[in-house]
Amino acid sequence: MKKNITFGIVQGRLIQPPNGQLQWFPQDQWEDEFSLASKLGFNFIELIDERQFNGNNPIWTDDGVEKIKYLTKKNNLSMNAFCTDNIIEHPISSDNSVTQHIIKVLERGELLGMKKLILPLFEHSELTVKNFPKYEKNLIKIADNAEEKNIMICLETVLNGKDLLHVLGALNHDNIKCVFDTGNRIAYGHDIYNDIKLLGNQIQHVHIKDKNEKNENVLLGTGKVNFYEVFSSLKEIRYNGPYTFETCRGKNPIRTAKYNMSLTNFFIEEVFDNEN
Repeated sequence: MKKNITFGIVQGRLIQPPNGQLQWFPQDQWEDEFSLASKLGFNFIELIDERQFNGNNPIWTDDGVEKIKYLTKKNNLSMNAFCTDNIIEHPISSDNSVTQHIIKVLERGELLGMKKLILPLFEHSELTVKNFPKYEKNLIKIADNAEEKNIMICLETVLNGKDLLHVLGALNHDNIKCVFDTGNRIAYGHDIYNDIKLLGNQIQHVHIKDKNEKNENVLLGTGKVNFYEVFSSLKEIRYNGPYTFETCRGKNPIRTAKYNMSLTNFFIEEVFDNEN
């Protein structure tokens, strides 16, 4: 784990959405986020493919892709990760058209120069140890396709560390790793700090968020996650990958983003200062 941390933020989290939506593509304001992210000190924006196909999302057109690349370079940002929320409402286990959609997402990701694609295996695509065999064929097909494009597949699940290791071992694919989401895992009662140590180098991406006893996204430091222990555990496994803030916006998204960066950097410094 390096002290020179790479921070990103999920697309849409720097702009207040209508109706309090959490995961939201910022429609006519999407271009504004690149300069906002840069000014706040973020290194990248984690782009999203929405639950329902949105032809206005710039990832789907060549002009849109070029615009994203231009704004990324102009604001000294980088391409890192993107996420396909489409599978949350369209089961990846049973419908080949969903796999084909993901392959199309990968094609767009290759044009963008993305390094990894996150598969959030929740709700209609929730992955369990019991239903894993239904996912195996499609996941391997997706990972093979992504490998040809130099894009890593990162699974985001709510499995505990032991069960996730079992699934990753059964898949036995060098191009399939995992995302560790601090909020989602704590909400399911997992020992997330030992899970980090157990998963080790299988963790290739980290989502930072906090959740309360009601499984609600809350401001960092007001929920169940002990961030000192999170970063201590990540330091122990020598994690040096990126961190994406998948946090709630609070009353003012910019103010909240500044607070999140400050809190996270504080705990990172506290962990490293203990070396002395």
